[in-house]
Amino acid sequence: MKKDLLLALVLSLIGCGTSSDPMTPIDGGVGDAETGGDAGGDAGDPCWANQPGPDNTGVPKGTILTPSGSIQVTTNGAIVEDLDIQGEVQILADDVTIRRCRITSGDYYPIRYFDNDNKGLVVEDTEIIGTSADVTAGLSFSNYTARRVNVHGSADGFKADENVLIEDSWIHDLGNYPDQHNDGVQSTHGLNVHLRHNRIEGASNACVQTGDESGDTTDLLIECNWLSGGGYSLNLRGKMPTGIKVLRNRFKGDWGYGPWTIDDPNPTVVGNVNDADGTPIEYP
Repeated sequence: MKKDLLLALVLSLIGCGTSSDPMTPIDGGVGDAETGGDAGGDAGDPCWANQPGPDNTGVPKGTILTPSGSIQVTTNGAIVEDLDIQGEVQILADDVTIRRCRITSGDYYPIRYFDNDNKGLVVEDTEIIGTSADVTAGLSFSNYTARRVNVHGSADGFKADENVLIEDSWIHDLGNYPDQHNDGVQSTHGLNVHLRHNRIEGASNACVQTGDESGDTTDLLIECNWLSGGGYSLNLRGKMPTGIKVLRNRFKGDWGYGPWTIDDPNPTVVGNVNDADGTPIEYP
């Protein structure tokens, strides 16, 4: 892989940002279904304030980006920032942070992060743009935090299998090429995967799709998201999923079959509403 010479100017051995606690509910209370009736949400409720979109995800306006080709990161604790990357970012180290970058890629993995089973990746204030039908997802698979990420053009927004936190991000306008199975977030076993305060739209199959190809779904949290589209907006499947929590999400109502199908025999489904008018969506 080509290693851009500019990388030396932007990597440094300082600690990466820490994730917020994925187990802490957003203020307002899990069981509080008062949400306000407008489509943008009630600004007085932290769960619904600041809907992710073009003005608060991706590279902040005014950021000056330095052009770069594909890069490879091999230093633990490295920071990659303020780059306009054309190609792939390969992560071969722990506790790496990518911030304020635009990654435009036709590669299968715009961010390739699984070769060495590394941990601690944080991607924040970054835009990931898929440019071909080959792009499987903006970021895959495990042991990462994505915060204020704007991802579009890929088949799936994120692949999230294990120890993943995605928050305050905007997943939209996915590739939806012929014969693709497009999901905002796709998981093959959903172990400790938490999705909080995201806007997920523009997928042909589901906003969130889970299965059990590599293990049973356990401890999947879907909280305070705006969800639009899909056959089922939440297609939470598997043989023996447990610990699924679907809390205080706003559904646009443009699903094909319904807001959800959930194979967990005892999920926690509380406070979900129709985004247009705030009317409750009851489970089952």
